[in-house]
Amino acid sequence: MTTAVHTQGFGKVKPRRRGLAAMLTHHAFRRLTQIGVLIFIVFIAVRHQLVGENGATITASWEAYCPMGGLETLYKFIVTGGKFVSHAHLSNVVVLGAALAVALLARNAFCGWICPFGFIQDTVGSFSAFVQKRAPMLRRAVKTLKTKAARLALLDRYLRFLKYGVLAWTVLGAAAYGFMVFRDFDPWAALWNLLELSLAGGTLVLAVVLIASLFVEHPWCRYACPLGAATGLVSLLSPIYLKREANACRECAICTKACPMGLPVHTATTIKSADCVGCLECVDECPREGALELKLGKW
Repeated sequence: MTTAVHTQGFGKVKPRRRGLAAMLTHHAFRRLTQIGVLIFIVFIAVRHQLVGENGATITASWEAYCPMGGLETLYKFIVTGGKFVSHAHLSNVVVLGAALAVALLARNAFCGWICPFGFIQDTVGSFSAFVQKRAPMLRRAVKTLKTKAARLALLDRYLRFLKYGVLAWTVLGAAAYGFMVFRDFDPWAALWNLLELSLAGGTLVLAVVLIASLFVEHPWCRYACPLGAATGLVSLLSPIYLKREANACRECAICTKACPMGLPVHTATTIKSADCVGCLECVDECPREGALELKLGKW
């Protein structure tokens, strides 16, 4: 039996997981969930593409399961008693409601556990880390680039507010013009439009996001996603939050390095930020028992 090691003044060091226990982590379950959702969306998109809108069998497009459509049509849906902007359906409103409900109950876990575009950014970032480990020259180049860019870190705090501007433009623009003003710039939509060999402004945004993901974790989620902005605001009302126990924490910053949203977990008392996607990567990576715990209670 593996026993935990105790260090005076700090929490016990977590015992090393072995066998099946090493596989049953938050990280593993999160990845399985994300992969499952992505496979489902790919299946829906490919089937719709093969059958076509006028085929013998009616099939839903990938857009039918996108909460962004619900966000953009929400105003018209409410004021007109059930009408939608173009490309939007009732299913979009339902999926949006589900995403907001998840944010309320589980602090924005939709972004951290379900959103397939977040998984794609994760995958690109993991690929970058994989290549850097095996290419010392590239690793040094990226390290130099990040060191020189560190002086711009102050901008990160302000750039995070950009997504709220995008959210306002997305909702108010659709309400004013009666169509999805964001759709042509949506990198997720651009990804699927490539199946139809269709290029738009979103294609450029997609390229920028994927390239940025090689150097910054979740750049789209951090700075520009209007859906993440909406669910993040709702998540502020969630009774679930992460608490850092100072008596058990050694402030080693491992949790902060593990956070895909770049939140300063190791110096926080509670983690209730609208930017937190509830991925629990910080909890998984924390080496101390009881240092980071999920809490349910008043916010």
